[in-house]
Amino acid sequence: MHVSQVCGSYHLQGGSALSPAAIISPDRAQQQAAALAKEVGCPNSSVQEVVSCFRQKPANILNEAQTKLLAVSGPFHYWGPVVDGQYLRELPSRRLKRPLPVKVDLLIGGSQDDGLINRAKAVKQFEESQGRTNSKTAFYQALQNSLGGEDSDARILAAAIWYYSLEHSTDDYASFSRALENATRDYFIICPIVNMASLWARRTRGNVFMYHVPESYGHGSLELLADVQYAFGLPFYSAYQGYFSMEEQSLSLKVMQYFSNFIRSGNPNYPHEFSQKAAEFATPWPDFVPGAGGESYKELSAQLPNRQGLKKADCSFWSKYIQTLKDADGAKDGQLTKSGEEDLEVGPGSEEDFSGSLEPVPKSYSK
Repeated sequence: MHVSQVCGSYHLQGGSALSPAAIISPDRAQQQAAALAKEVGCPNSSVQEVVSCFRQKPANILNEAQTKLLAVSGPFHYWGPVVDGQYLRELPSRRLKRPLPVKVDLLIGGSQDDGLINRAKAVKQFEESQGRTNSKTAFYQALQNSLGGEDSDARILAAAIWYYSLEHSTDDYASFSRALENATRDYFIICPIVNMASLWARRTRGNVFMYHVPESYGHGSLELLADVQYAFGLPFYSAYQGYFSMEEQSLSLKVMQYFSNFIRSGNPNYPHEFSQKAAEFATPWPDFVPGAGGESYKELSAQLPNRQGLKKADCSFWSKYIQTLKDADGAKDGQLTKSGEEDLEVGPGSEEDFSGSLEPVPKSYSK
């Protein structure tokens, strides 16, 4: 997740503070650091020595070693901050509940081809590079374990396989792996993004604008997500000449204009905060307003259309059905502890999303 703050506004790309991967436990962080240190030949006698050694290693060495560890160990590891009482003093979800001293505008969004899925695919590629042709097992394992998060909750996996397989045959590898990809992406990335936009808008903390990049609208071979490619003008870099069409260059210009407007004014439609007239380079970007008939967002594709209700049925599954599953289990085990309630807050849903029927909404995909 990329986060930037400029003059009373936040810009979040590819993530949310409400994601299950927003933080990891200290034990999990130490275990992953120790495993990675061993893999790249760093001493593990003290935290200071490990960090110092990591900083001296090239990024590609660390990334390749982490990919190998994913393939060998099975669980879908991800790195994240730790609530240590110093650098991060509390859960992000708890912090979001407190009012801000001033209104802050938010621009948030992500890509269907998110890096989380690319990481799982890297596991499969690593297995193939090692001469193990049956890499399907490793790919499945990475995706399946990711759905359990740090707690490896088998109930979440079972429910997700049922729900996302409603339109896929479980006998076909390609379609079933696609169902797991969609579940992983929605759980960690897309639904937390939608929920954070909704939370921010409901609490009137400022203007909220959301975007989504549809599948395969970027160039995966560049190892950068589509929103990054267009927002930072990669179609115009000489090193990538020939990669992008004229249509994609035009899209990049408009996306850069939207983002630069937001940085200047807190609104992607206006070049300055005192502007009275929106720029005419594209259809105005709608506010994200939660509720029926709202939740509008900008789709970063050729015509830059405005859409509504991103993954509404799927996010309802996570915020209602899965959350109810967790709550029922907690009630069976006894009264939830305070820390347990905080853990639930980190999931894709928020307390404002738990109203209505608990039956999954009929699926209406636009994948």
